[in-house]
Amino acid sequence: MCNRFHIRTNLHAICEHLQAQTTFEFDVPQEVFPMTKAPVAVLNREGMREIRPMTFGMGDAKGKSGGARYMLNNTRIESHTKWPWKTPFEKYRCVVPMTSFREPCYWGETAGTEVSFAAPNDEILLAAAIFSFRKDAPDDPELSMSLIMRPALPYVMEHGHHRSPFFLKKDGLDDWMDRKPRPPGRSLEVLRDYAYEPPLTHQVDREMAASWVKRKSANLKKRDEQLADIETTGPLGFELPS
Repeated sequence: MCNRFHIRTNLHAICEHLQAQTTFEFDVPQEVFPMTKAPVAVLNREGMREIRPMTFGMGDAKGKSGGARYMLNNTRIESHTKWPWKTPFEKYRCVVPMTSFREPCYWGETAGTEVSFAAPNDEILLAAAIFSFRKDAPDDPELSMSLIMRPALPYVMEHGHHRSPFFLKKDGLDDWMDRKPRPPGRSLEVLRDYAYEPPLTHQVDREMAASWVKRKSANLKKRDEQLADIETTGPLGFELPS
């Protein structure tokens, strides 16, 4: 899933686009990968949008989260009720701006390459995410975040990958980031109501090593399983609780 995304703009432009403020001075990296700090939108205590830096990948400074020795940089929407994502999904929601995201592709015309998917004219895309506090430093203001992932947007599925970030319409941001704890079903309603499927273009960033062929059959299986799941749950990856 998404282990790398790009932000080809600056902090001022992000704040202006989101009508947000920031009290943090930090450089916005053009390329974000796990353990990198990225600008993330949250609602502050006054209910205003604020941009603050968060580490890409939930976990502590050593890359651990509840004993897992890796950063949880992606959250499958299907896993929203499972540990360790359950509490952040209920209480700590945020939005991650990006201009493109990068995925390895295993079928179609881009098979065997890593591809960046972007909206035309470097439109800022707004991805739903959750965040957590560092467990090794509870008094430290440093936060880490994880992107929520859904079944792939049709364009991404066509070009070789089975998952995508869950993008939101701009008018749904405050509903998603609402600071009040709420049951998962309400958050799913917000995601359903404000899901955004942007028009996308793609750019091949690089060829993958020849060993990608050994992973191809496993990824084709994931694709077929994902397409079957879409038939059952719909394109967003979930059904609302009855």
